[in-house]
Amino acid sequence: MPFYEQSEDYRPLFWMNGRPIYANTLLLILHVVAFAVTALCVSFLGAGVLGALSLGNYEVIHGAQLWRLISYGIFPPATAIQFIFALGFLYYFGRQVEEFVGRKTYLTLYAALILIPSILLCLLGLFGFWYENFMGGYGSIFGVFIAFATIYPGVEICIWFVNLSAKHWAYALLAVLSLANIAYREWIDLGALWCDAAIGYLGMRMIGAGYGMTWFTDWLEERRAEKLARQRNFKIVKEKEVTESIDAILEKISKQGVNSLDARERAALERARTNLLKRDQR
Repeated sequence: MPFYEQSEDYRPLFWMNGRPIYANTLLLILHVVAFAVTALCVSFLGAGVLGALSLGNYEVIHGAQLWRLISYGIFPPATAIQFIFALGFLYYFGRQVEEFVGRKTYLTLYAALILIPSILLCLLGLFGFWYENFMGGYGSIFGVFIAFATIYPGVEICIWFVNLSAKHWAYALLAVLSLANIAYREWIDLGALWCDAAIGYLGMRMIGAGYGMTWFTDWLEERRAEKLARQRNFKIVKEKEVTESIDAILEKISKQGVNSLDARERAALERARTNLLKRDQR
C-alpha cells in the first residue's frame, strides 16, 4: 500500500500462475536465484567462482569480461546474514519506490545503482587508483532505501525496535556503514556506498520527488534568492538615483532654460527619454 499516490506506470511486468510480477518482485527473485546458484557453484567448483564474478578493472577493460559490471552485485555465500537483511530492505522499500515512480523509472534507477559505481571503479583502476577486485550488492539496495527516504523523508520507520524518520535512518545508516568501511580501510566499498547513496538521492530529485532531504538544494535556493534580492535592491536604488537626477535637471530647465544644461546633463536627459519610450512600447 503506497504512502501517497501511485504512478500510472505501476503495473506488473508480467503474470505467473495468475500472480502479478512487478519489477521489484523480479529483482528479488533474481537476487535469490543468483545467491543460490553462486552458493552451489562455490560448493562444487570452489571459491574461484567468486573471482570470476567479482568486479576487476583489468578483467573488464583488457579482458572484455563485461558481465562483471553486473555480477559483482551478487551476494557471496559468506554474507548470508547481510543478504537476508538486504532482501528485507529491498522487499519493503523497493516496493514503495516502484509504486511512486513506476516500473520503468524504478528499473532505470536500479540499473544505474549497479552500473554507475562499477564503471567509475573501472575508470579509477584505469588511472591506477584501484587494483583489488570488488564484490558486494548491498550498496545498490542501500541506494533504493535512500531513494525511499528522499521520497518519504518524514515517514516513521521501526528498525531494530527504534523509531526514527526515514531521513534520519538514512543519515544514521550511511554514517555507520561509512565508519565500518573506514575502520577496515575498505575505501572501494566506501566509495561505492556513497556513490549509490548519491544516485538514489539525485535520481529522485531529478524526477521532482523529495521534500525533506534537501539541505543542499535548499542552501542553493537561499543563495540564489539572496542574490536576486541584492540585485533587485541595487536596481531600485539605481532607479531612485536616476529619478532624483532627472528631477534636478528638469528643475534646472524650469528655472534657467534648456540652454543652461551641460553635455553630461543633456546625455542623462536623453537616456531617460529613451528608457521612457522603451517602457511605453512594452
